[in-house]
Amino acid sequence: MQYDWRLILDPGIETAIIVIAAVGITLAIRLFRLRRAARARENEQHATAQRLSAALDQIDIGVVLLNADTRAEFINRAFRDYFTLPDEKADSKPPLIALMYHARDIHAYALPDDEVDSFIARRVEMIRAGTSTPTTLRLSNGRVLRLSCAVLPDGGRMLSYTPVTDLIRHTDDLSERDYYLALREGDVFGSHRLDAAE
Repeated sequence: MQYDWRLILDPGIETAIIVIAAVGITLAIRLFRLRRAARARENEQHATAQRLSAALDQIDIGVVLLNADTRAEFINRAFRDYFTLPDEKADSKPPLIALMYHARDIHAYALPDDEVDSFIARRVEMIRAGTSTPTTLRLSNGRVLRLSCAVLPDGGRMLSYTPVTDLIRHTDDLSERDYYLALREGDVFGSHRLDAAE
């Protein structure tokens, strides 16, 4: 059976082939542009995430981002330093309980040994429940951190460990405490103080 090549030259068939080719080329160009735009957005998001990570590593507040399963997705430099957490362990995305056990094992908490496990159990439960009430955490090296937990929209948690050692030491100093209590009891806004300010 021999093919009749004159059919290809038929104006209707030629037009159909041209239209199909034009539509195919248009779709290919559109798909290429969509992929290029998606890649550009992905690169931009990656660059933003890198900048955010670098910025969080510059602050003295420890930050841990947990996913909904309480596995650490991000641990900044301050937290690693506060709890002498090796980079390999931090970068392995450990579960929250592993972070707390690491702190226990290096004796980071200023607690008697027989109280540490119950402390860890309470802290893990509070974090899983999303309790946002800040708590004070005393470390065995003398540092004092203010631990806060924020629930994230995806069900994860953001833990922040703010250093408050200086503030706590000021309130621990009895002479300073007496001075500030005296101020509270006195008329801080008395007329003689306002006159002095003018």
